[in-house]
Amino acid sequence: MANQATSDSEFGEAPISIDREGYLALVVKALSATLEDTVGTREASGFINLVGLAVSEEIQKQYLAAAGTPRLNRKVLPGALVDLKRRLGGEFYVIEDSDDRIVLGNHRCPFGDLARACPALCKMTSHVFGHMVAESQGYGRVTLADTLARGADGCRIVIDLDADAPGEGGQAYYGRGDA
Repeated sequence: MANQATSDSEFGEAPISIDREGYLALVVKALSATLEDTVGTREASGFINLVGLAVSEEIQKQYLAAAGTPRLNRKVLPGALVDLKRRLGGEFYVIEDSDDRIVLGNHRCPFGDLARACPALCKMTSHVFGHMVAESQGYGRVTLADTLARGADGCRIVIDLDADAPGEGGQAYYGRGDA
């Protein structure tokens, strides 16, 4: 059997849709599916929460360093959340910004079609936003009211800053109080 050598040029024009982002998307999708199949959806959600916390802590550090403060103040917080998702490829924008609530919209998911196949990625958005808001404001309840992953025309993410505010469900996050 002859050993055929290959070079990059043989596959350079082939319709193979693998690049760094595509590869990472496959890894995330496989990890999420394996986790849900192995431990169940509820337990997988707990693991995803832990990952969201770790990711949000790293992101928070970078935004705090850029702001030069130990906490993101209420005025810059919506901009930081929108900026984060813009850097990831989303098209987030502020719908409402009041003393007790921030509502964000989005036209393009940073995770693209992967979010439909792996809706747990929406929970990552909830966790990252929730932890960032809670560490800066003490409390945040994030409700994924509408998501592209669930077939909506866009995302609507409601972030309540008052624990006593009437809510639309969602996940509550509490700051550690050491920031």
